Amino acid sequence: MNIRAPESSGFLRPIWKRAFGSPWVLSLVALALLATVRYLAVFGPPTVRILFPLHCLVMWALPFIFLTVQGRRQIGLRRPVRIISSFVLSAIVGAVSGLAIYFIGSALFGNSPDNWCVSIGEAFQLKQLLGLMPRAAVFAVIALPAMILTPIGEEILFRGLIQQAFTFRWSERVAIVVNGLAFGLIHLHVHGLWRDPSGLHLRLVSGGMMILLLAFASAVFTICRLRTGSLFAAMVAHAFCNLAMISAVFFHYIG
Repeated sequence: MNIRAPESSGFLRPIWKRAFGSPWVLSLVALALLATVRYLAVFGPPTVRILFPLHCLVMWALPFIFLTVQGRRQIGLRRPVRIISSFVLSAIVGAVSGLAIYFIGSALFGNSPDNWCVSIGEAFQLKQLLGLMPRAAVFAVIALPAMILTPIGEEILFRGLIQQAFTFRWSERVAIVVNGLAFGLIHLHVHGLWRDPSGLHLRLVSGGMMILLLAFASAVFTICRLRTGSLFAAMVAHAFCNLAMISAVFFHYIG
C-alpha cells in the first residue's frame, strides 16, 4: 500500500489550481484555517462557541468548494461496491478502535486528569447534565452530534482531501502518516491542552499518547476508505468509534 498516484489536472477547480498550485498545499491551508477556528471556538469566549458546528459544516462543503466532480470521486465520495458488508465491517472496526482508546486510557491513568476519557466526560459536563436531564436524553444529545457532525466533516478533510492530496504528491503511506498526525493534533483540545485563569497548559505525556492513539484510529479509517474505495465507509467507522468511546465514558460516569 505504498502507491503514488499520478496527480490529476482535473482534481481541483481551475481557480484553486491557479491559486495554490498543488492539492497538498491547499489541503494544509484548509487544515490550518479550520484548526484555528476550532481552537478559537473551544478556548475563546462563550460567544464564539457557535463556530464549532459551523466549522464542521464548512468541512462538509470542502469538496463542493474546491474539487471538481472527478476530484470528489477521487477522494471517495461514491458508494462502495458492497454497501452492507463494507458498512458493517467499518462499524465493527471503528467500534473496536473506540473501545481500545477508552480501555487504554482507563488502564494507564484510571480516574486521574491524565485519562483522556475523564477529559471527554468533563468537556461534555456529563455529571451536570445527568443531574438535569434523563439519562437517555443526555446520551442522545451527546452521541448523535458525535456520530454525524464531526465524522462527516473530518473524514472529508483528513481521509478525503489530505489523504488524496498527499498521495498525489508522495505516497499512500506518507499520506496516512500525515493525515493521522494532523487528526491527532487537531484533537488536542479534547485532552492534552487546556486553559485556566493562568493560561494554557499542556499534558505532554498523556496528550502525546492520545495523539498516537488517534493516529492509529485514523489509519483504521483510512484503510476502510481505501479498501472499499468509498469515504462513506470511513465515516461509518469514525461514527461508531465515537459512539463506542462515548458509550464507555457515559456508562463509566453513571456507574
